Parts: sequence; structure tokens; C-alpha cells
Amino acid sequence: MKPVFKVKLAAIAKDEGFYLPLWVYHHFYFGFDVLDIRVNDTTDNSWQVLEKLKSIYGERLRFSLADKEMAECRAKDVNFQVHVYTQIHQETLAEDFTHLMFLDIDEYWCAANFSETIKDFLAKKHDFNVCMFQWLMEVPNHARKIEDYVFQETLQGQKADHVKSLLNIKTPVRAARIHNFIIKKGKYILPDSQVIEFPEADSARGVLSAEVFAAKRLVLDNYFIYHQVFRSQEEYISGLLRGNKQNGDDSLLKTNRFGFISGYLDEFNINWQLPVQALALYQQGYEKITQALSFELLAAKSLVLKRKDTVLNYLESDIFLQELHKHRMLGLSPDIYLPKPVKYPIRAKVKAVSFNETDNCCSVICNIISEAINLDYELAITQSFNKDLIEARFNLLEIKQKPDRIVKRFQIEIDMAHLSHVIYSKWPPFCLAAKINNELVLLERAAFRELGDIVAPKARKLRKLALGQQNQSKPSFWHRLFRKI
Repeated sequence: MKPVFKVKLAAIAKDEGFYLPLWVYHHFYFGFDVLDIRVNDTTDNSWQVLEKLKSIYGERLRFSLADKEMAECRAKDVNFQVHVYTQIHQETLAEDFTHLMFLDIDEYWCAANFSETIKDFLAKKHDFNVCMFQWLMEVPNHARKIEDYVFQETLQGQKADHVKSLLNIKTPVRAARIHNFIIKKGKYILPDSQVIEFPEADSARGVLSAEVFAAKRLVLDNYFIYHQVFRSQEEYISGLLRGNKQNGDDSLLKTNRFGFISGYLDEFNINWQLPVQALALYQQGYEKITQALSFELLAAKSLVLKRKDTVLNYLESDIFLQELHKHRMLGLSPDIYLPKPVKYPIRAKVKAVSFNETDNCCSVICNIISEAINLDYELAITQSFNKDLIEARFNLLEIKQKPDRIVKRFQIEIDMAHLSHVIYSKWPPFCLAAKINNELVLLERAAFRELGDIVAPKARKLRKLALGQQNQSKPSFWHRLFRKI
């Protein structure tokens, strides 16, 4: 008897109104049975767009507001995205689906021939617990405009080592993660049936090993996730404003973007040639959707451009923010974004970085070199991704005056109590800056990265301790200390 498949695709959406019509159309077109979208923290017309799409697709399209879940997760210091994925997985177990997948709204499940559906794939390959599809990252195109169609006859991409995964719903799952499912037992495969083994200690399982990735990085898979991470320059800038609130990060701009540039050299580009007839048939169907949502798409496009302007205005003339986010703005055309040059002749040279377990504080020894003899400045410590000041102690150890510069050696101490906001273990927990003429100048950040592995776990413990005290009738010392969390 021929197996019958029923596949649910779920996503979280924040300010995605302009992109939802294509994403929804694309995945229904390629055989997914039900789309389940959780809208959160949204300022655009996503809800109106989804209402219009539901009038076309009916009950196959589900969507709900997840702002309450977002607030609860932030209050409990829980990753919102993982929480929602876990919730959706539990709900799906009570339904009649055979498979479940999670994607972002800039990710599209694709067959290289642009004709086969997810059901066609499963008809060939269904003997698995989890099938992992690699990202094919689009190559940034400076000529692309916001109006341009996503899928063209010829596209260039670069394979990434990250995956997004399709779960056989019968598989016992220990945890849902952003890129994969952690299963109790069973088989992980790639679309070509290659079995992948993960170390038991790998709690995310979202990245392939270097050996597996290197073996076929120049081969276009038959099935993959096309990741529209860039789009046009305007859309790339606009997308930065989504932030990473789902991970508990309060940075205004997304912290996981690294410029309008490819991740690898051009020699790793792969050409994806879409069959003309298949593409034409796809476009014909989508044109009917765009006609039905012409008003909503026009409004959504306007909001994308408005968010782009918000980002540029946020960075405009602020040399600290421009330097802080310079990696996110790499590769953009100067007529779109041109940072202000830093004019102050001052720099920092970090000599030592450590964490004192006894005093529970970070310690930094650094030289501040001023090439202007009379330059008046005051040192400051800020949060890693914004200008919020962190309380710190600055101890002047030594002054050396030379003919062309003054060198001051400082010991800087930051108590762990003031770093409870830190989220990421792989990012520096703070920045060193100088206040000069009412401007903040970024002096150093990268040198503090090694502290992230120490500070982030401690920060999480402090937050949990503070949150646990909130339920007590009489606030404790720790509750009072972290009452702002």
C-alpha cells in the first residue's frame, strides 16, 4: 500500500507582512498541507495579510498571536523560539500529521528542479527519523531591487553547514531546537540518504561537521533550503530592525547578520538553473496571489522602507553605534550607507583580561593612547550591543607622557552583578568606550570575547536566582539587586 503523508510547516513571524504571501504560496505550491504561523512583536500589517491569505487558502493556513508567550518567556528567561517550537511539536503529536518542519520566513524548502513537492520527496525517502536539508545561501546582489522577483531563471548561492530539519512525527523527541530535533533514538539523514552521526554532547545539532560539509559544498543538492538572507540592500537594512528578541536579546538591531557580503569566497558559488517552464508556471500562480493582495503588499512594502530609514537614522552621525554595528553594514553601497569617520586620536590596547572568581568580577588591564596631548576624555563601559552604560571601576595605574602622545594604564573592574543582561557566550559581554565632547567613542570590544564563556552562564544563574525571588512576599537582596530584569 502506498504511504500517505501529511506535512505541517510552522514558523514564527515578526514584521514579515511583505514576505508572507510568497512564503505561504511557495510552501502550499510545493505540497505542504498546513502552515502554522505564530505572529509576535509585530508593527506591520502581517495580521491583515494573513487574514487575506486565509480567505484564499482556508483552514490550511493557521496563524495566531504569540505576544503573550513572548512576554512569558522573557519573564522566565526562556528562549522564545525554542519554547514555541516545543509547543507546536506537542500540539502536532495530537493531530494526524506524519511530518513536521520549522522554517523562518526567509527560508524556502526547494527541489532543484523546481517541480517536485515535499510529498514527491517523501515518496522516495521516508525511511528516516529526521531529514536535514542544508541551507543554500543566496549571494548578495547590489543591483537587486525590492520589487524584483525572488526566483529567477539563474540564481547563485553558497551552501552553508547549517541545516533545517523534517521530523517523522512518530520519532520520540527529547527536545525541539531552532535547526533540528534532538531525538531519543533513530536516524538522521541528508536528502541523499547519507546518515549523519552527532556527538551526544551536541545539544543543538544544527551544524554539519567540517568533513561532511566540505565533501559536497560545490554540489547543488536535489533538495535544500533556499535562504533569502539578503534580498535587496534596502531590505537587508530593514531586516536588521527585527532584532533577536526571541533569544532574549534586547539589541535594537539583529546581532546575527554580518554584512551584505557572501559568507565565503566567490569560488564557492553554485549556479542554480531553474527550468523555464516550471518557473513560469510557478510565477503564473503567484501573480494571482499578488493581485488579490495588491493593497496589503503596497502597505507592507512601505513599512519595509520605513524600517530601513529607522535603521539608517539610528546610526546616522553616531560614531559609537556605527563602529559597534560596522560588521552588519559591510558591503553596502556608499550611496545607501556611508559611516561617519572617527576624528578623535585615541585608541586602546588591552594588555590582560581575566575573571576573578573570588571577587566575582571581570578585570581588564589596558593602555589608553591619546595622540592629542590635551585630549579630555572619560572612560566608560557599555553593554555589548548598545550604548547603555554599565557600572565599572576605573583605576589609573600609570601615566607616561611622550612627545607625541600620552599613555595611561588603567585597571578596569566590572562586577558580575552588573552583567546580568549578558546572553551570548560567544560574544563580548561589554565594550570599552571614551566620552569625548559629549560623544561616545568605541575603543575596544573584540578583546573581551574570551570572557563570554565565563560571564554568560553566570549571568543566567543570576537571572534565575532573581526571578525565583520574585515570587517571595518579602524581596531578598538578590531580588532588589535585579529588580530591573
